[in-house]
Amino acid sequence: MSGDDRRPESSGERIISAVMLAVFWAAFTSLAAGLLLWLSQPSNDGGALALASGLLGLILMPLLRVISTLATAAARRDWLMLGATMMVLAILIALTLRDAARL
Repeated sequence: MSGDDRRPESSGERIISAVMLAVFWAAFTSLAAGLLLWLSQPSNDGGALALASGLLGLILMPLLRVISTLATAAARRDWLMLGATMMVLAILIALTLRDAARL
């Protein structure tokens, strides 16, 4: 094959990419602020809360990537990729529920 066979991004894909970028920068900023707060005022809970929210943002990144892949596969009617991505999402949900039940 010659040339680039990629289709241009749809508006939904651009929105998901923008959300992922915003989550990344929010998590990064929250981690940096939380570290500074925690180092400057260890007795204050604000630093620990900011660190926890930054880590939560980083944990959400793979989930957003899976959702992005689902949207892309559905838009391109790539049923094999859609099925594989749905299986990955099901595994992530099952492991999360299993770990939540242990608490």
